Amino acid sequence: MSNFTAYNEASQFIIENWGEKGKKVLYECAKSTPFNGTLDDFLNECTACGGNWGGMFLSGIKKIWPNVYDAIPDNMGANAFFCICYVLSLLSVKTE
Repeated sequence: MSNFTAYNEASQFIIENWGEKGKKVLYECAKSTPFNGTLDDFLNECTACGGNWGGMFLSGIKKIWPNVYDAIPDNMGANAFFCICYVLSLLSVKTE
């Protein structure tokens, strides 16, 4: 993630939606090796899940950052997809 404001936005959203488990996700993201590649590059690491984009993104997270995947709560709530997208941003998957 390129700037402090975007990092704060992502962190706040994840904590608001995932609570204490969100803090664990943030911790694991912070200690993980950044991807520093494009979304297309990241998608090459994912498994298609029949149109389930959240599931597809999670498969890539599990492959590259299993520690982050393990920290993500089983019940991700109504904003799961947005939280997953913020996690990708925190892991430096470039979506611009």
